[in-house]
Amino acid sequence: MSLPGMPRHPLPYLCVGHSIDHMFMLLYPTVVVLALESEMGRSYGELLALSTGGFVMFGLGAPLAGWLADRWSATGMITLFFVGIGASTILTGFADSPVMLFVSLTLMGLFAAIYHPVGISMILQTAGDKRGRYLGINGVFGSAGMGIAALVAGGLTAWLGWRSAFIIPGIVSILLGVLFALQFRGGIEVTVRKKDVEEAEGGLPGFVRVMIILSVITVAAGMVFQALTVGLPKILDHRVGFLEGGGAFGVGAAVTAIMLIGGAAQLLGGYLADRFPLKTLFLAVYGMMAPALLLASLAADGALIVLLILAVAITVGNQPVSDSLFARYVPPKWLSTAFGFRFALSLTVSAVAIPTVGLVFDWSGDFFWLFMLLASFAGAVMAAIAMLPSRTPGDAVRPAKPIAVPAE
Repeated sequence: MSLPGMPRHPLPYLCVGHSIDHMFMLLYPTVVVLALESEMGRSYGELLALSTGGFVMFGLGAPLAGWLADRWSATGMITLFFVGIGASTILTGFADSPVMLFVSLTLMGLFAAIYHPVGISMILQTAGDKRGRYLGINGVFGSAGMGIAALVAGGLTAWLGWRSAFIIPGIVSILLGVLFALQFRGGIEVTVRKKDVEEAEGGLPGFVRVMIILSVITVAAGMVFQALTVGLPKILDHRVGFLEGGGAFGVGAAVTAIMLIGGAAQLLGGYLADRFPLKTLFLAVYGMMAPALLLASLAADGALIVLLILAVAITVGNQPVSDSLFARYVPPKWLSTAFGFRFALSLTVSAVAIPTVGLVFDWSGDFFWLFMLLASFAGAVMAAIAMLPSRTPGDAVRPAKPIAVPAE
C-alpha cells in the first residue's frame, strides 16, 4: 500500500537522490574553502585530504552495494542510501576534530556509493519502453546536483554557519528515505524484457566476452570524459584568447556553460535511445567524437569552444544510450552488481586521467597531444562497440512482477 498523493513510480525519488548523491559529495570542499581552515587551524590541503577516504569508498563500495541490491532488496538499499548518507552528513556537521571529519566523510562516501549501481538499475528495471527518456531526465538531475553544491554550501554557511551546510541537507535526505520506504514498502513493479533475457543468456563464454568488451568501452570512454572534464578550464585559459580579460571568473563561466549544454544533451540522448537500435545509435553519436577531438587539437578561440561543446555533448548526452546498451547484455538478476563494478571501474579511470592531463601539458606546453591521445581512445570505443553482438530492434515486455520489500 502506497502513501496517498505520493508518486507511484520511484523516478522522482531517484532523480532527487541523484542530485543528493553528487551534491553531498561536493559540500565539504566548498565548506573547507569558506570556513574550516580558520576554525580547525589546519591548512586547505590538510583538510581536503580528510575527504580522501570518502572518495575511495564512493568507488570501492559500489560493487558491494550492487550485490546487496541483487541478493537482498533494491528498495531497501535505496532507503539505506537516503538515511545513511543523511545521517553521516549530519555527523559531519557535528564534527569537532579532523579525526571525526575523516570518519564521517568516509561514511558519507560509503553510503553515496549505493546510488549509482542501485538507482540506475532500478530506473532501467521500472521504465518499460521509456528507459532512455528516464535515464536522460535522471542524468540532468545528477548534473544539477553538482552545479548547486557550492550554492547550497555557501548559502547555508553564510546564513547559519558551516555546520548547517551539513545538518540541514542531512535531515532532508533522511526524511526522503522515510517517505521512500513508506511509499514502496509493498515492492516496486519491474518489467523484464524478452530481448534483454535472450541476449543475456548466450552462454558463459559469450557473456564473458561481452563483459570484456563493455569494460574496454567503459575505460576508453571514461578516459575521454574525465580528461576533458579535468582539463577544460586549462584548455580554455590556454587556447581561448578572448577569455584572458575575464580571469578565473571568465574561464569558470565558460566551463559552466559548456557543461550545462552537455548536461542538457542527455535529454536528447534519452529520447533517441527509446527510438533507435542502441548499438547503431551509439556508433552514430560517438562516431563524431574522434573527428571533433582531432579538429580541436588545432582549434582556438570560438571554433575550439564549439568543438568542446560538441565533445562534451557527445560524451554526456550519450550516457543514456550507454547505460541502456550496458543493461541489454547483463542478466536482470545481476544488473545492480554489474553496474556497481562498472561504476567502480569508471572512477578508477579518473586516477589515471587526472595526472595524464597535467603530464601531457607539462611535457608539450600545449594540448595538441592530449587531444590526439583522447581521439585514439575514442577510436578504441568505436572498435569495441562494433564487436558487440547485434540484435533485431524491438522489445517484448513480459508482465510486470513485484519485487517484495522484506518485512520490517
